[in-house]
Amino acid sequence: MSDLHDQERHAFATRTGSRRPRGRFIVIVLATFTLVAAAVAWWAYRQSLNPDDLLADAAGGPNAAVDLPQAGDRAVVLVFPQRDADGWFNEDRRLASRGQPGEDLLALMQSLCTGPRSGRAISGLPRGTRALAAFVDPKAGTAVIDFSEELVTGHPGGSAAEAATVGSILRTVALNFPQVGSCSILVDGRQVGTLAGHLDLAHPFTPRRWL
Repeated sequence: MSDLHDQERHAFATRTGSRRPRGRFIVIVLATFTLVAAAVAWWAYRQSLNPDDLLADAAGGPNAAVDLPQAGDRAVVLVFPQRDADGWFNEDRRLASRGQPGEDLLALMQSLCTGPRSGRAISGLPRGTRALAAFVDPKAGTAVIDFSEELVTGHPGGSAAEAATVGSILRTVALNFPQVGSCSILVDGRQVGTLAGHLDLAHPFTPRRWL
């Protein structure tokens, strides 16, 4: 009797064992088909996108630009020597701004180089002077401004004229960037000893001391 049971168990194990490989094969085939179908669907979706959509997707999605600073404007004050040489003239303007301190300082100095709009003031910077670059470190409270060589080569000389040039720059920085406690003035990317022999430009200035 036990032999009969052993034979039946052996036959049952043989039958079920022969079915397992076939079941695994069907599962593998179905999984492969699913993956291939998904890949084809994704490829079709990508082909339906235009190039702008692909670029936006690569950059992090169409809403990625939301994190970028938005263009706006900023109220600023430019300081020029008065025409009668009796003090300073403050001129209010609005400049485009993305909220980047270095960019804002450069735009401010570029406007200062263009001179005043009012006939009551004159430019404190020599004709042809350009603001080349500007950097601000808000945490350290420092700034660096780089001007073209005309700041030196075109300077008329004299202590009063030199004070007018440096004062126009530093007073403008102090009024618009009160957090800046130290400002260096460069010429064509390097330090110069002086503009016209009277003021030391080899060391940083404290802008608010010029107010």
